[in-house]
Amino acid sequence: MSEPIKIRATVKGTEGEVRVLLPHPMEPGRRESSGPPQGAHYITAITLSLNGRAVIEAGLGTAISTNPLFAFLLNGVKAGDKLGVTWTDNKGQKGKGEATFSA
Repeated sequence: MSEPIKIRATVKGTEGEVRVLLPHPMEPGRRESSGPPQGAHYITAITLSLNGRAVIEAGLGTAISTNPLFAFLLNGVKAGDKLGVTWTDNKGQKGKGEATFSA
């Protein structure tokens, strides 16, 4: 996708708060319209990694809205830790982004 992933990663004590906005059409492919039929195009997997180690892996489907926003709380995080986000969709497209936790 052409738009970058938007990530906000902040630390409050030893807990990290993460918000991830994934720009993606998330088309289920079942919508009826007057134009040509839309093919399914949605994110199937998302992975969050902390300092290079996967901490969250999730499978997604067609019931997620366009440009989904996800929020997570992570324990044992400190300012300066690196967060990585990757996703893959049903058409084989991939996206990734990185952020550093700030206080």
